[in-house]
Amino acid sequence: MTTDVLYLNGRTIDYKDIKEGNFSFSTEFEQSTLTFCRQWLNGQQAFSLQTSGSTGQPKTIEVSREQMESSAAGTIPFFNLRPGDTALVCLSTAYIAGKMMLVRALEGNMKIVAVDPGGNPLEKITDTIDFMAVVPLQLKNIMEDESTLAKLKTIAHTIVGGAPVTYALQQAVRLTKANVYATFGMTETLTHIALKQLSPDPEDCYTVIKNVTIGQDARGCLTVQGPVTNNELLITTDLIDQVSERKFRWLGRIDHIINSGGIKIPIEVLEEKIAQVMFELRLDSRFFVYSQPDQQLGERVMLLIESSEPFTNELQVALTLSLHKYELPKSIDYVGKFVETPTGKVDRKSSLQEIDI
Repeated sequence: MTTDVLYLNGRTIDYKDIKEGNFSFSTEFEQSTLTFCRQWLNGQQAFSLQTSGSTGQPKTIEVSREQMESSAAGTIPFFNLRPGDTALVCLSTAYIAGKMMLVRALEGNMKIVAVDPGGNPLEKITDTIDFMAVVPLQLKNIMEDESTLAKLKTIAHTIVGGAPVTYALQQAVRLTKANVYATFGMTETLTHIALKQLSPDPEDCYTVIKNVTIGQDARGCLTVQGPVTNNELLITTDLIDQVSERKFRWLGRIDHIINSGGIKIPIEVLEEKIAQVMFELRLDSRFFVYSQPDQQLGERVMLLIESSEPFTNELQVALTLSLHKYELPKSIDYVGKFVETPTGKVDRKSSLQEIDI
């Protein structure tokens, strides 16, 4: 296997043919992968990226080649990736996560194995993989299959992002002893700007990659600056506990704060507590916390669970024992299926509309 060809869904395509446009495709993934590789190999300097829409309306942003190169230059040394290593690209290359996997591999002179995004991307993989990026659902599916779990354990570096890694999934990953990291970032930072090991040695804090400077604004929200942001100060809505120049804990989003009776409740912190309760009860349904107006409290805490059948009172009892009274959901609702964004994240607003909230 050489590094001047692309291994795409079992086909071998020479970089020379890609540069000249001498290729065909049969899936949207193949089209977006080959189109982006052609642009990159021919030195294109500017790219249009589509945001996922998970925290607002989807939008198109323009980024430079230099910004993407800087992002790759932060990840490659973090994992000590070397020329000749094999990168598995199994995320949609229509979005930034998949595109940046291609950039890292191309800039690092790595071998690229690209397969259509699917539930279990390792199912048909026979190559030895050194570096892989997946979303949480893919990681879950990989671990539930004995043959692909064995493959996961041989991969030198796996990163997981694009959606929150649930408490239950974190616990399951730790048991595998595979080398897995959670990512922190967004389209505007060209995927991750920080990583946190989940296994085999779980970390409490995210560590910032090379060439990125972080700080906090007056609200306590994360700020990011570096070549990846075109050296502009990016002010986020992510509340953090900054431990050092290079490390921080994520506390949740400032626009995800519920003010109930004067008590400020970060939604993500509360969701982590509820996730631990559900894990102990062996309930693996997806869920999220939201708020509704309340005449006395201002806002009241609510819980929506993805399940076709309501749970027994066991969950309510366990939550009552584990949460402060102001954190306790005033109501638990159920919906058969959450609405998702094109990248597989839960679309909270649309999911709430399913129950006429």
